[in-house]
Amino acid sequence: MKKIQLLLVVLCHSLWSQNTVNYTASNAIFANPERGFQKYSITNANYATTPNYSNINVSELNNWYNGTDKVSVIFRYFLLEDFLTTNINATYLSNMQLDFDRIKAAGFKCIVRFSYSNAEGSAPQQASKAQILSHISQLQPLLYQNKDIIVSHQAGFIGTWGEWYYTNSSEFGTEDSITPTQWLNRKEVVDAMLNATPVEISIQLRYPLLKKTMYGNTPLTPATAYQNTALARIGFFNDAFLNDYGDQGTYDVNSQYENPVGTADYVYLSNETQYVPMSGETNGLNAPRTDGANAVLELDYTNWSLLNRDYFEQNITNWTNSNHIDEIKRKLGYRFVLTNSTFEVQGTNLNVQINLTNEGYARVFKARAVYLVLRNTATLQNNLYVMNADIRQWENSIALNETFDLGTLPSGDYSSYLFIPDDEPSLHTIPKYSIRLANDAVWEASSGMNNLAQTVTVGSLQTTSFHNDAVKVYPNPASATITVSTSERIMRMQLFNTVGQRVFVKANGNVIDVSFLPTGTYFLHLETQNGKIVKKINKQ
Repeated sequence: MKKIQLLLVVLCHSLWSQNTVNYTASNAIFANPERGFQKYSITNANYATTPNYSNINVSELNNWYNGTDKVSVIFRYFLLEDFLTTNINATYLSNMQLDFDRIKAAGFKCIVRFSYSNAEGSAPQQASKAQILSHISQLQPLLYQNKDIIVSHQAGFIGTWGEWYYTNSSEFGTEDSITPTQWLNRKEVVDAMLNATPVEISIQLRYPLLKKTMYGNTPLTPATAYQNTALARIGFFNDAFLNDYGDQGTYDVNSQYENPVGTADYVYLSNETQYVPMSGETNGLNAPRTDGANAVLELDYTNWSLLNRDYFEQNITNWTNSNHIDEIKRKLGYRFVLTNSTFEVQGTNLNVQINLTNEGYARVFKARAVYLVLRNTATLQNNLYVMNADIRQWENSIALNETFDLGTLPSGDYSSYLFIPDDEPSLHTIPKYSIRLANDAVWEASSGMNNLAQTVTVGSLQTTSFHNDAVKVYPNPASATITVSTSERIMRMQLFNTVGQRVFVKANGNVIDVSFLPTGTYFLHLETQNGKIVKKINKQ
C-alpha cells in the first residue's frame, strides 16, 4: 500500500506558546560590582624599599565583601612621596602589581589615586610637572595590565591628598589663585592621564570648576556621552560631601551655610554624573545637610555610585541611628529589580520581554553586555544570546524586547537566565563580577546568572509514516469547513498560520470551521494517543 510522509513537529511547546512570570522584589543587601560602600586603603613606606610587599590582605577583603556592608571596591591611595624628584623605582612598581593581584584574587575592584602629600604644610605638595608626566608614563603599563579591576583613576598628582587645591606651587597655582598658564599646566596633567589610562576607565576630578575650565562647560547629553572624548570620560569625586562652604569648594556658593542644591555647579554635576562615575566621602558634620533624611536625597540628586565607609565615621553612625544606612547600602549605584517576563514562542522564534526597574541612585557607568542564557537541563550546556541593550542607559523603568532564533538548538528543555557579566574577558566567568538582580530566588551564585524561571522546550523536526488511509482531511483546499477522518482517536486539533500563531483550537469532534479565516496556508496539528500529526491546509 502506498505511503505518505507526514511531519511530526514538537518545537517549543508546539509552534506557539506563551508564559508570563512575575517576580518578587528583595530588600536584601548584597555586593555588586562597581557600586556601594568602598573601603579606604593606603600604601606605606615599605612599598619603595621592600620587595614583594603588599599591605593588602585577601582575607580582609573577603571579610568586607561578606560583612554587613557588602563591599566590592576599595579606594587604593598610592603615596609617591619618596619620588618627588626621581622616577618611581622598580620595587614600588612591582609591589603595586602585587596589590592588584590580591585585589583581583578577592574578586574586588579598586579606585586608584596617586599623591605626593598626605598632609598640608610648607613642603612641596607634589612633584614638578615634568616629573609628574614622567610618573604617569611609568604607570601606563600597570594601568593597562590591570584595567579589568580598575573602576576609575582619580586626579590625583597635584596638591595635598591629590585634590588639586593646596599646592604651594608656581607651576599649578594654589587655592583660588590660578593663572591661565597654570591652568594649561593642570590640563597637561589630565591630558596625560587620559592618554595613559585605558578608555574603559574614567578619570575623576575633584571639582566641577576643573572640568569646565579645562574642557569647556558644555553639558553631556545622550548623544555625546560614552564617547572617547575628555568630556565623556571625566567624572567626579567629592571628598567633602554635604559639608559647609558648598561641600568645601565643590560648588560655588556665597556663604558658609548656603545650600548648594540648585546652584549652577550642582545642576552641572548632577547632569554629568548621569553618564560618568560619582564617588567620594563625607568629612565632617554639617546638620541638617549631613542628616540621614537629607543625605539619601542628595545621593540621589547627584547619582552617587560609591561612598567611603570609613570616613566621616560619625555621619555613618548617625545614618545608622536614623535608620537610613540600609537604604544607602541598597541604593548606592544601581539596583535592578525584575518586575516580570513574558516568553512567547512562534515557530522557531522566541520572543522575550523582560521588565525591570532601577531603584538605585545611579546608572551603571561602565559598558557590559547583557545576555539571555538558555541552559539545557539535561546537558547543562549554556547557550548565550546577546541582547540589544546598553545597560548604561537603564534608569527608572526598563523594557527589554528581543526575538531570538532557536532553530539551531538541540531538542530538549532549557531553563533561562539573565546574565550581566563583566566585559573584560579575564572576569567574564567570575560570578563576583556579574550583576545580581534584587529579587527573591533569582541569583545563582555559582554562575553569576539570574534565573528567570522560564522554561523553553525545543524539539526536533522529525518524520513518521502513516498509511494513506490513516488520516484524511477534506476538502483541501477548503472555503467553509474541513473534515478530519482517521482511525485514531483525536485528542485535540489546533490550527496555526505560517508565522506560528494559533488561530483555532478544538478539544473534540472532527469538523473545523475555517470560513472566518483569511485566504492562505495553515498547519493543522492533530493530537492523538500516538502523537502529533501535522497536515498542511489551504484556505480559499
